[in-house]
Amino acid sequence: MRLVALALLAAVALAGYFAGYHRARSTPAAAIGAGSRIASGADVLLEYPSSWQRTSSAPAIPGLALTSELTLAPGGSEHGGLVSGQLAAGEPSPLPAAFLRGLRPAPTTELLAFPGGQAYKYSGLKPRGYPWTLDLYVIPSPGNGPTAVGCYAASGSSALLAECEQIVAKITLVGQSQFDLTPDAGYAQHLGALVRSLDAERLALRQSMRASHTPRQVGVFADRLAARLSVAASALRPLEPPIAAGAAQAALASAILADKAAYAALGAAAREEQLESYDSQLTRVEHTDAEVSAALENFALLGYGRA
Repeated sequence: MRLVALALLAAVALAGYFAGYHRARSTPAAAIGAGSRIASGADVLLEYPSSWQRTSSAPAIPGLALTSELTLAPGGSEHGGLVSGQLAAGEPSPLPAAFLRGLRPAPTTELLAFPGGQAYKYSGLKPRGYPWTLDLYVIPSPGNGPTAVGCYAASGSSALLAECEQIVAKITLVGQSQFDLTPDAGYAQHLGALVRSLDAERLALRQSMRASHTPRQVGVFADRLAARLSVAASALRPLEPPIAAGAAQAALASAILADKAAYAALGAAAREEQLESYDSQLTRVEHTDAEVSAALENFALLGYGRA
């Protein structure tokens, strides 16, 4: 029987709004030049130079399922191109969880302003099993799945990526409105204070659990942590997130409550000396702790910075 198998993961704390959050450069409107063409994608119009053309397909991006896909590439080039499409709705962050699982390290977020809207920009992505360098732009849409535009290129093809970025910078939204994606300083300040307090106690109590010599001792600290998670969930409830962070806050609240339930079950199994249940609950809290950290990472993907 394991006594304690809790890995002391580094806490992913939301340290608050970073006043210097990244803003991507806007490309001048005239960068593409004369002789451009227009292509219609998923809720967007893309203006591209005559040296580019529509293609039948682009290399599949692992974990990134797109519908209404549109692909463009420089004429005769096999070194990269552009792919556009719609992502599934309902994710708590701009990037799908299936896509994030194949990324190392986690991406850094920038905000790109274009005529009529904003996009999250994630540069230099290296999805597992994908041979290209990928810059990905995501435009959330109220009530629908986000629009994603990817610029991909072979190693050393930075000029092609730059030309693709010029196309993205002139994107036009079609039939959709957009909410402000700029991180809200006041919201981040309140949420950051809540998370920092929770993380400090969470780490201290897990360290005490690791130092315990009996399941009963572990159970005492598990009960304390369950109570602390309950307090955090209650404190989170009255916070009013900006629209862009609404799904991320809902995911965080759900993860905290699941973590609370797991620690409460671990405490009960320890008190009642149900050794088989005790072992299974240790595995459960490892999983729910990781889910809390993943829920916090959603805020970094929204541009709130990473501790």
